[in-house]
Amino acid sequence: MRKTVYFLLSVAAGICLFFLIDGVTAIYSVEKKTVSEKRTDNKLVIVKTEILGTLERPPVVFNHGLHAKKFQKNGCKTCHPVISDGTLLFDFLFNAENRTKLLIRDAYHEKCINCHNKMIDQGQKAAPVRCGDCHVEGFQPIKHSVCDFDFSYHDKHIRKLMEKTGKSNCRVCHHTYDPREEDESLRLFYEEGTEQSCYYCHDAQKRRGPSLAVETGITLRKGLSIGRVSHQICVNCHLDLLQKGNKAGPLECSRCHTGKYKSVAELADTPRPERDQPKKTLITTEDTQMKGVRFDHALHEKHAKTCRSCHHETLNACKKCHVPKGSPEGKGVTAVGAYHDVFSVFGCSGCHNVKKSEQNCSGCHNHLLSMDLQTKGPKKETCIVCHSGRMGNTVKSKPVSVDELNAQKIPEKVIIKILEKEYNPVVFPHLKIIKKLVRISNDSRMAVSFHRNYKTICSGCHHQSISEAEAVKNKPPYCRNCHPVIFDPKLMNRPRLLAVYHRQCMGCHEKMKIMATGCTDCHKEKVKPVNYLSTTMQGNYPGG
Repeated sequence: MRKTVYFLLSVAAGICLFFLIDGVTAIYSVEKKTVSEKRTDNKLVIVKTEILGTLERPPVVFNHGLHAKKFQKNGCKTCHPVISDGTLLFDFLFNAENRTKLLIRDAYHEKCINCHNKMIDQGQKAAPVRCGDCHVEGFQPIKHSVCDFDFSYHDKHIRKLMEKTGKSNCRVCHHTYDPREEDESLRLFYEEGTEQSCYYCHDAQKRRGPSLAVETGITLRKGLSIGRVSHQICVNCHLDLLQKGNKAGPLECSRCHTGKYKSVAELADTPRPERDQPKKTLITTEDTQMKGVRFDHALHEKHAKTCRSCHHETLNACKKCHVPKGSPEGKGVTAVGAYHDVFSVFGCSGCHNVKKSEQNCSGCHNHLLSMDLQTKGPKKETCIVCHSGRMGNTVKSKPVSVDELNAQKIPEKVIIKILEKEYNPVVFPHLKIIKKLVRISNDSRMAVSFHRNYKTICSGCHHQSISEAEAVKNKPPYCRNCHPVIFDPKLMNRPRLLAVYHRQCMGCHEKMKIMATGCTDCHKEKVKPVNYLSTTMQGNYPGG
């Protein structure tokens, strides 16, 4: 009995001790719970690993929204220094060009802990002053979404400036750089007609060519990243407007970093910035011996999220850097390579290949390479589609009409019997599929330009047949004429008949998400006869 009492008392004491410890822990771990359970979009992570290297303690999650509200009266200058021109520098009390591990550590500790101690002395709510209160174990990363300053925001700012000043004042945001100017304070200046994307000089994460090597070298050395300069210009401008009593843009992190981005379709009707770009032009390059290419610049603008989709280094024309023989400015990439590289998303052929990978197009284009494997360039038969030599298309672009099909020559259905021993023959809805592919093609302006007639669409399956060489019009060779039933090891690039049917059909179904790809979706199983001898031997004779 005594042992039982001792046992119950020890359990009770343990429970009390548990709750006592848990309560004490809760008192000193409020920030930890706040960080892990109540994360908001207005929190920042102080990490600086590019300077501090490997951290000895977990990074600090800083509640910027809470501090901004607390020190609203004094404003941002409570923590951020004011530079010579009167604007705020959105760093934390240290020189961006003289950042050392010791300087950063001491700046944070001195400013933060001194401020917190001062609050405690004044009898205010206690703020963390111990290492573990800020450097909390079990750190959870906070990653803000990118602020997408798309064409709609750009157009909105242009219209607002026009309302206030009566003119489109681009100098408010845009500038260029002259390294030859002796006075460093005068090297940044505005020159009309040279406005470009901030990313060209300030995106340190992307390797650039030599065109802006001086500018990118300076921005990298000074730590003028795209994020830093964006906050410097945008937030200061918003603050200045507020101080003057005007309506201004947001100051909270979550108001700009929303994680919501407009699609290309949503931006289609938004005006693009004017830089004297031509609506339509004929792309010609000397010494290439090819006719010029008609290029609808205005149309392509509506199908791009940013100008950088094509103009990846500067807003200059491609041929400015990419000359026929290559140049250092173009990193040795020739004009032909820039336009025709099927692996580059910045070139014509590469961008078109990306479009071909979309669901409606990939059924055919996934298995049909649009390039010559030896040269890694586009197939020569497509040259005439673009290289017309005049502003009008060589081949008039018009939707393909199913009426062109000869119903007597084009079978409505095709019976495939390759697996008829195990399954019933496959009924292939030939004409129905052609009509669907024609409809998909006619819905795409790009496809209409390249699918000159229904024969081009037919080549999605009949890929090695040229209609001009066929003995009977509209009657291409059978698959089995090229693909043998038994695999021929001498023809390594020519699969056997069974393989090509499954590769072509199932591949199309998967890419276009048309239907399931199980065996019995196409092949209806044959009813196998009952082996009465076998069932009798097993004692399962029907009826007995």
